Amino acid sequence: MHKTHEHRSRESRVTAVFEDRALSFILAKGATLEELSDRLASLGQRHDGRPVAITVKFGTSSRKERKSVEPTLR
Repeated sequence: MHKTHEHRSRESRVTAVFEDRALSFILAKGATLEELSDRLASLGQRHDGRPVAITVKFGTSSRKERKSVEPTLR
């Protein structure tokens, strides 16, 4: 169970607030701003317009992932 919580903490979550409700979804790893914009536009069509607020909480990468992209000092 603890492992599931760790995995969720690394995901990026988007919350879009519309006039009638707020919706949340997980942002796919490597998603582009264009893909995010398309997803928000699609949600807007179903909820009478554009979101009035958008919050993106970026997940953290695991220590192993961070280590592989950090430059090595010599």
